[in-house]
Amino acid sequence: MNEVSAALSAPPAALSARRQARALAAAAIAVAVSPSAAAAPPARPEEAPSGAAPPGAAPSLTAAPPEAAAKPAEPVEVVVTGTRTPESSQRATVRTRVVTAAEAERRGATNVGEALQGELGVQVNPSAYGALGNPSAIQIQGFDRDRVLVLEDGERVIGDVGGAIDLSSIPLTDVARVELVAGPTSSLYGTSAIGGVVNVISAAPAQPGWSGRARVEGRSRWGLLLQGSGAYRADDAWAGAEASLQRSDGVQLDLARASLALPERAQRLLGVRAGVELGRVSLRARARWIHDAEEGVEEQDGLPGLGTYLIDLPEVVDRVTLHLDETLDLGGGSNLRLSAGRQWALRTSTRDRRDSPVDEARDRTGVLESLEGIATLVEGERRTWVVGVRAEVEKLEQRLHRIDASLSGITEDDLPEVPETRLGSGAAYGQLAWKLTDELTVMPGVRGEAHLRYGGVLAPRLAAAYRPTEWAAIRASGGRGFRAPSAKEIGFSFDHSFLGYKVVGNPDLVPEQSWGVNGDVTLTPDERVTVRAGAFANWIHDLIDIYDLEPVASSDGVDTFAYRNIGEARTVGLELQATLKAAPWLRAEAGYAYLWTRDDTNERPLEGRPPHTVQAAIRADLPWSLELTTRYRVVTDAFVEEGIPRAPGFQTLDARLARPLWPSSQGYVGVKNLLDAHKDPTRRGDQRPAQRPDQRPIEGRVIYLGVVAELPWEDP
Repeated sequence: MNEVSAALSAPPAALSARRQARALAAAAIAVAVSPSAAAAPPARPEEAPSGAAPPGAAPSLTAAPPEAAAKPAEPVEVVVTGTRTPESSQRATVRTRVVTAAEAERRGATNVGEALQGELGVQVNPSAYGALGNPSAIQIQGFDRDRVLVLEDGERVIGDVGGAIDLSSIPLTDVARVELVAGPTSSLYGTSAIGGVVNVISAAPAQPGWSGRARVEGRSRWGLLLQGSGAYRADDAWAGAEASLQRSDGVQLDLARASLALPERAQRLLGVRAGVELGRVSLRARARWIHDAEEGVEEQDGLPGLGTYLIDLPEVVDRVTLHLDETLDLGGGSNLRLSAGRQWALRTSTRDRRDSPVDEARDRTGVLESLEGIATLVEGERRTWVVGVRAEVEKLEQRLHRIDASLSGITEDDLPEVPETRLGSGAAYGQLAWKLTDELTVMPGVRGEAHLRYGGVLAPRLAAAYRPTEWAAIRASGGRGFRAPSAKEIGFSFDHSFLGYKVVGNPDLVPEQSWGVNGDVTLTPDERVTVRAGAFANWIHDLIDIYDLEPVASSDGVDTFAYRNIGEARTVGLELQATLKAAPWLRAEAGYAYLWTRDDTNERPLEGRPPHTVQAAIRADLPWSLELTTRYRVVTDAFVEEGIPRAPGFQTLDARLARPLWPSSQGYVGVKNLLDAHKDPTRRGDQRPAQRPDQRPIEGRVIYLGVVAELPWEDP
């Protein structure tokens, strides 16, 4: 078994026209405040179909003139993640995809993982990594786990499981939109941005005075979602609070066994946010606590004559985030942003064997502290500079408490699996957006990062965008990505000597590094039709692998394995996508994605990477104020491992029907995975190999019913 490939593995539609007009007056000067950005172009709050929604980011605290609402405006989707400067998505130098909170709800999503399931060219199978504890990790351009960087308001998210950030653990309660950039982006964001970046963005309230939002939803499997938020916005200050509760029963694929393929899960969220504008200085603060509790069950066959053991697998995760941000307006579109953040990720995983003293519990503590300063300097209409520095310190510790039984009696140990390990780094980066002509923009950038453990690394990038006409855009980019060794890979000590092996970390590891190129062409011959074609290629080397053919040492019948930089891989792919606004009430889209992968170390494809994906979606406004959204997706079979049949492909069909109930409200009913595609635990190739992602969904058909409403209410 080889880990090279495993490791790569707006308001509701029911809002009245009167309210939308008033919201336009309040948000006409909204600015998309990225983790580094200044002011954005005026944005219209009215959402374009199927996710082409308003930026959803923090609006400025200066009121727009009343006459702004009367002026017609084209919908402008503003993105910030690809370049750290606000740009129209149609004119962005680096392609950035957006899923708004409203579009996520149309997809039946309750968390970020489900919101991104419908994106072409990415794979997000809920709870795909069962061997790691069921995290939902995203796969972009054939890379997954810790080779895709996950951000919240521009800050790196910690608390991974086996390198995978669980996107299902990030609820949509306070999320305005999710932005996704594919390809190496380490020139701006540093470590882990090899396959791409996912940025989960919150927003200040757009509604002056008091406002609120609530969502109540019930699901099959006895699922329940309760979300609520409230905010107050004055002329120069605002504050808001959010809370949510979500729970669901476990999934039992094999009714003859007690094991749960998905555990019973309950999640709670509490968050507060605030902002104030003092002249040229804007201050923002955010605090949030997420508590996840899971109750799993595993059935394990014992020795002959000893029967079957049931093992309870409770797991509790607490993640606390504090973030402070200060932006100084330097005039002329330039600004200086200073930010400080601190995160805590506390995880306790237990294996409790029923009717037996033998059990074990792992306690993992992660802390990340960061400071960042970013200057955005605008030189006229042609050049914009982004210059930044960042320093961060991450601490990780993991301890194992184990109780064993033997002929000599009961023994109890408390062992450090990862001794307290501190990783410190400092980085400086710069980027120039240079508009050479009205049609051509080039954007060179570079990041240098120094690390206390492995030295330094340089990550350049060059991007360009060319618009020969108003209806055609050509974009290309190439750059370097890297991933720093984690604290676990440096200091791990996993002792299974009683089974004949142990695994240790390696302080001499160097960063994984990649080169990648991306290109796409977008044609919009008229306002009803959009066609896009894109392609990419990536080369990655110095992959950190643990399953080498030979142990690094052997003693007394125990083999010792260590992490090493020994892997190489390649990925190549293309995407084709078309959108048609067939009528004012009907919008359709279709797309195809192809992915080719190669594990050059073992001369075979990368595991769990389906080569072909086809999807289609329709959104229609029907009589009686009904809104229908359907999404169809086909994923082909995928290579698993030599000697094992390929993981079977599958098809999913999602549908959602919604209608206004009372002013500023919407009732809806929907079904996810109508065709009930799910794993078969008895089928070879569909079983869960250790450390490999699941191909087919674990959860089958899900039916849901809910209501979402906003305050203040208004007449239709």
